[in-house]
Amino acid sequence: MIVIGLTGGLASGKTEIAKMFAALGAKVLNADKIAHRALYRKTIAYKQVIGKFGKGFLNADDSINRKKLAKLIFESDKKQQQLCRIIHPWVFEYIKKRIKKIEKNKAVKAVVVEMVVLIESGFYKHIDKILLVNATTGQQMQRAILRNNMTKVQAKQRMRFQLGFNQKSKYADYIIDNRRTLKDTGKQVEKIWKTILREK
Repeated sequence: MIVIGLTGGLASGKTEIAKMFAALGAKVLNADKIAHRALYRKTIAYKQVIGKFGKGFLNADDSINRKKLAKLIFESDKKQQQLCRIIHPWVFEYIKKRIKKIEKNKAVKAVVVEMVVLIESGFYKHIDKILLVNATTGQQMQRAILRNNMTKVQAKQRMRFQLGFNQKSKYADYIIDNRRTLKDTGKQVEKIWKTILREK
């Protein structure tokens, strides 16, 4: 089984592309969704986040309000790095365990790990093939605002913490151009899927 890392900037189209790979037979692990699990009450990461940043972003039931936490974190490089140091180890361990479990199913040919900070976090070292999604800054901003309900300021804050496309491309085995139609993107995905399985 091969492990594929799917990355790209904020709102570049990674999730839609991950769905395309899932339709072709890949198992998909979404790092963002897994990171949400890390912040569930009573997890080690939850306790560490409260210990580091206080309780000002908790809901009435003591669960973490992710929007309030994000507002706090993305206004400071230092705080963002502190949060990553807490959450990333939890997320990495979870993903590794899931991959080992999926590996037992011999019918599964590939796992796609969708992770926006695949390169920045260093998790790319655990990946067999890296796929990088390309989209224009304008497309990313528009999608972040329309689909992710972000303001321009929030989108710019998040993009500031990510490596640019040119920097990420140095690590990529394949680049998916998502600047045109979904149909065009789908053709690229199918071609890359077939190529990766042949090289396996």
